[in-house]
Amino acid sequence: MTVTTIQKTLRRVKKINDEIAYASFAEGTGFTSGIIVFRPGSSADAKQIRHTDKDVVCQVLRGSGRLRVNRRRIALKSGMLCHIPKGTPHDFAASKRNRLVLFYSLIETG
Repeated sequence: MTVTTIQKTLRRVKKINDEIAYASFAEGTGFTSGIIVFRPGSSADAKQIRHTDKDVVCQVLRGSGRLRVNRRRIALKSGMLCHIPKGTPHDFAASKRNRLVLFYSLIETG
């Protein structure tokens, strides 16, 4: 069992690039979860990712931004939940003024 706070997890985030940092929270057979932070930046070169064997479930914990999925842009704000089915190309971006903080779970689906 693991118990922590969002604040403690945010102190452990590791930078992937200038816009994205993350910290794993829990992992097991068929799933992984954690916190991912998107910082304001240039979304002109946003690359969509696709998880071929995992659904993505996430909740916006703080900030605002957008989710792009199936050529659709969805405005995100604190409290929103997202489900992205496996194989669906998607990407997130923070708004120009503040960062976007998500709790995410990647869940293997049959």
